[in-house]
Amino acid sequence: MNTPDSLPQSLPRKFAKVLLHPLVVSSVAVAGIAAFQAERLTEKVTEALFPAAPAPVTEVKALLVNQFEGKTELTTAEVLLETVVRTHQDRMFGHLYLGQTVVLYQGVGRVRAGIDLDQLEVKSVDRANGQIHLLLPPPYLVQADLDIDESGILEHHRTWFAPNVETQLYSEAQQTALLQIREQACQDGLLQKADQEAETLIRRILQAAEYTDITIESQLGRSPSCLMNAAR
Repeated sequence: MNTPDSLPQSLPRKFAKVLLHPLVVSSVAVAGIAAFQAERLTEKVTEALFPAAPAPVTEVKALLVNQFEGKTELTTAEVLLETVVRTHQDRMFGHLYLGQTVVLYQGVGRVRAGIDLDQLEVKSVDRANGQIHLLLPPPYLVQADLDIDESGILEHHRTWFAPNVETQLYSEAQQTALLQIREQACQDGLLQKADQEAETLIRRILQAAEYTDITIESQLGRSPSCLMNAAR
């Protein structure tokens, strides 16, 4: 019969015998192996369903933006054009002609075109083998404005009782000149030149970054009809 003093000493031995029993040890081992396998299976399923995002895509865009001083709006072509616009306004009294005000304006303007690097699409990247496939965004007109110092009125005159509207005609002539210069730039292939220059610049940067197999696709056919960037 166990005395009160011997009871606490015998309990740990009994627990130890139970825990070290072969059936208990083998059950714990099997449970541990099963838990490990379940964890590995969960990891594989997670990787299959949620693959890690390819980091090189971000790296390629960052590389290009940094090369152009952090600008995403990349101007690759520009042209300087000039045009002469004649505006006039007659003064009539019924069918009676009373005179005419004429403004002859020479407009000199600069038109710039380029691409938006934010819209550059990286189709595939294999950094280890130096392969990359890019889709260029469509080129567009970045800016078109008149050179105020070079532009100006060539001639203006009023006959008889012509209206005093030189200021209004001057403003109309400026707007017309700018539109004509933009249209001429488009007809001269400014967007095509911008697309070609963008490809050349980007290819050169990628080659410097040790890409050797470079594919760059153009989207020139999707370019807007010479609209400004605010209307893209």
